[in-house]
Amino acid sequence: MWITLYKRRFYLWIVIIGAVCAAYYIYAGKGIGETVSAVSPSKETGVYLFPAPGKTVYQMGLYLDINARILYGNTVLNTVNSSGQPLHSLYFTAYPNAFRDLEETPAPRTAYYAGFDEGWLEFEKFKINGEEVEFFQNGVSVEAVLLRDIMPGENIVVEMEWRAKVPKLAYRYGTKDAVYMLGNFYPFLNVFSDEGWHNSCNSAFGEPFCIHCADYIVRLNIPEAYDIVSTGIVTEVFAEDNGRETYIVKAENARDFSLVVMHNYRGLTAKQNKTAVMCYAPSRSIDCAEDILRETVEIIRYYSCVWGSYPYPDFKVVFVPMEGFHGMEYSGLIFLREGFLNPGYNKEHSEFILAHEIAHQWWYGIVGNDQLREPWLDEGLANWSAYKYLEHYKGISPFSYDKLGTSVDLAQKLTDMYSAHEYYRTAYYGGEAFWFGLEEELGEEKVHKVLRRYLADYRFKIANTQGLLAVIRKEANRDMRDYFSKWFSSYTVAP
Repeated sequence: MWITLYKRRFYLWIVIIGAVCAAYYIYAGKGIGETVSAVSPSKETGVYLFPAPGKTVYQMGLYLDINARILYGNTVLNTVNSSGQPLHSLYFTAYPNAFRDLEETPAPRTAYYAGFDEGWLEFEKFKINGEEVEFFQNGVSVEAVLLRDIMPGENIVVEMEWRAKVPKLAYRYGTKDAVYMLGNFYPFLNVFSDEGWHNSCNSAFGEPFCIHCADYIVRLNIPEAYDIVSTGIVTEVFAEDNGRETYIVKAENARDFSLVVMHNYRGLTAKQNKTAVMCYAPSRSIDCAEDILRETVEIIRYYSCVWGSYPYPDFKVVFVPMEGFHGMEYSGLIFLREGFLNPGYNKEHSEFILAHEIAHQWWYGIVGNDQLREPWLDEGLANWSAYKYLEHYKGISPFSYDKLGTSVDLAQKLTDMYSAHEYYRTAYYGGEAFWFGLEEELGEEKVHKVLRRYLADYRFKIANTQGLLAVIRKEANRDMRDYFSKWFSSYTVAP
């Protein structure tokens, strides 16, 4: 993510149940209708146990009512209790509820172009393993209380019928100018580690999420005058006789599923090895997107060469009428502000933002992290990565971390930061400075070797600071305590 404040940066109901890939079912149609638990700590800390990547599948049926601006959803979530202990509750994130109240919304006031308009997500049905359960909503957090414990190794099937109101809002969740920006729009299962549940919160800055990778099978019904850009691959499109179309989308090992529904857009396509790179913009501005497409191909090529190949068959850039952020990252997809398409926009700044957001495909996408507890892990590394690209391809000198002035504590959680300025200074400036300083300690090639090992060790998993520092220490083959102590209030990895 790159934020603006940071300088460089259905009415009728139908349920369609279809068998998909033998055991998978999709429900779709017109009207699909920080709590931490006490756990016994394991010997190894920072182990993100549940839900298990490779064993978790979201099957979603979605119907978008354009007139009411309501997205009707039906989710069947299949996973297994990989936590190693009985589960008494399951926790979910319902991010649209962050937009219920003007005083609590994370969106800037200027993004409400028609005055405040609430957004929300409500559940019509909530079943776990075939039994209706009670659920309690607290902001964006949802606790589903189990009727009986789910034991280790037991399969879990969650069935949810829900509907979400999309507000008139130029933001990562909202709609403006016949464009629906649907980031973090669906209820998703939170992560459980040996430290307890990693639940999301409502924050005015940053991404307060921790999400495990999963597979997605999505059936989306929209008016035929609209198009979509989403995580994953569209495998089928069905035209209906009522002026609507149904899309089938599939994605594997995705950190999240994001979606844009838009009218009067065009797309451009290029290739980077086996990856289809696509750029979507309003039809009136599509010619201005050609440079962005070429730059995107170069950035993906550079990152793939120095750290490891981009893992998905395609990558998409979509320009949206979004405020509050210059860009926003999702699996296989990024949002960029339409302003980047203006001929007078600062080219060097747009190149940096593009490189930063694409870097998140590696640092957030392939290697996940708890963005609430350790926001520096992905944001700082994405910043540093962007500068390395610009240095290599453009000859632009990188930032000097000496400009920070005073020290930062990278161990701070998002909830420990009381201003946007502090967040940007710590997670972005401080994070990138850590990596530039590490280059001075070890050299550029050794740092790239560290990152290749980090990527391999945590591929489609969730990393933490402790794990990263252990990788650095191992690859450096020397005592790194003095360097680490400059950046963290506590350092617990053995030297």
